[in-house]
Amino acid sequence: MYVVVLSTAGNQNYIFGSNKRRENVGASHLITCVEGRWLDAALAALDGPGDPRRDWRVEAQGAEVVTANAGGVTLLVRADEPGREAAVKLVGDITEAALREAPGLDVCGVVGTEPVPWGTGEALDRGIAAARELLAVARMRRRGPRLRFPGVPIAARCGSSGLPAHRAVRFGPDRAPEARSAPSVAKLRAFDAALSRLTDKMGLADTEAARNDLVSVVDHLNFTADWVAVVHADGNGMGKVFQGFADIMAGATAREYVDALRGLSEGVDECARDAFRSAVDRLRGDRFPVLTKVPPVLPLVLGGDDLTVVCDGRVALNFAHRYLTEFTRRAAEKAGVGGLLEAAGRQGLGACAGVAVVKRQYPFHSAVHLAEELTAEAKSVKRELDQSRSALSFHVLNESAHADLARLRENQNPLEEGTHLTAMPYVVGAAEGEGWARRRHWSDLERRVTALTSEREDGSKAISAGQAHDLRSGLFRGRAAADARLAALTVWSGDAPEVRALTEDGSLFWRDGDEHRTGLLDALNAAPFLTPGDRA
Repeated sequence: MYVVVLSTAGNQNYIFGSNKRRENVGASHLITCVEGRWLDAALAALDGPGDPRRDWRVEAQGAEVVTANAGGVTLLVRADEPGREAAVKLVGDITEAALREAPGLDVCGVVGTEPVPWGTGEALDRGIAAARELLAVARMRRRGPRLRFPGVPIAARCGSSGLPAHRAVRFGPDRAPEARSAPSVAKLRAFDAALSRLTDKMGLADTEAARNDLVSVVDHLNFTADWVAVVHADGNGMGKVFQGFADIMAGATAREYVDALRGLSEGVDECARDAFRSAVDRLRGDRFPVLTKVPPVLPLVLGGDDLTVVCDGRVALNFAHRYLTEFTRRAAEKAGVGGLLEAAGRQGLGACAGVAVVKRQYPFHSAVHLAEELTAEAKSVKRELDQSRSALSFHVLNESAHADLARLRENQNPLEEGTHLTAMPYVVGAAEGEGWARRRHWSDLERRVTALTSEREDGSKAISAGQAHDLRSGLFRGRAAADARLAALTVWSGDAPEVRALTEDGSLFWRDGDEHRTGLLDALNAAPFLTPGDRA
């Protein structure tokens, strides 16, 4: 068999290079066309007109789709002369469709140079790995997609992407035409098709009313939301799982290997889709302020174990927590994912997320970069616990400068050596009573936020805004000053349960190895954006 591999590259830049939400949605849809509509058309062309052949098996029909998600496709084609020609044609059809319909999208594909014997799973695994290495070489040898849009001769610049303008676009009868590049025009053109795909992902009927509701979400996030959040989530250790899949399937035949690999890929994809839909459904029952008819959440990347969502900042933390909880549970219960890993003696599959809450006008690509850095920070849970556990980190950005997480975390710490004002990441799922996860579980964050937002019977805050501000400023003066302000609050409030909920054995800090940490600053930052537990 010949191995055929196609994939997109630079997806984040392609989707988030613009602050225009309609372009973001259209770009997301165009990436899914690689494993969707364009692949179906290329498969149908191999056998003449007819229905797409996703159920082909290489032994019988001479071609087979092994994996197809997240802008990537892996296929097998029988190793004879017609088969190789068909494989080359398939790569050509998909990449040509990308050039015509999605200018600026980086799609590359290769056909393995050497046939792979159809016998053992180990031989097939080596063949797939060799094809993926060949893909990386092929991508490096050709020019990047931005070089397809030269700026000489001089052309007007696109108001969205900065690329040379392709045409003028009018967005309303009362607005002057705006210059737009070929990639921007393609993304805008794909917006209507993207709405139909989004209705399915969000569990809505594909009706005109549902599509109009989604348009209102897009416009809300683009024009009216005060705070917008980017939620980025990623499975733990999936790269190592695929790299070591031959060991997991040791002794398997090629057919067993392919079926298990497809089951794992589709299973993880299904867990992510179902977890997303479940999290959105839960938001429908929350008592957050009425923003839009449907929850203000847009999934821009939802494939494989990857998720990138833009949403209203007021629902971001609740959504991210619920998504991680559902993904972890579903992955553990699915036979082709958690069952397969458990049978091979591997750890289960968890996920980590980063939530960047920014002002609406903040550059989108910088917010995405911050969310990815926060996800990397959350992945320390793999090292401290294991990869079956899930965790979440977040940051509320109150500045307009470029967001570098290392600088932001440094600015959160007082001058006192060995003291940290953040407890991130927060572990999601079953509570760990001791060790690294002690006092940094999601329930601990909810407990502190509840204390800060609780009200007395007369409607006044149990801890007033002034008292909370006093505690916040005390944190940056060191542990002694912060605890002194806590003592003053205790004298004022008496033995109030809300004040006790902020303390760790009588202090705002607890010992974490050789260091001291507090979760109060995290709770103060999260309070406007998190509705704890049943209060949602």
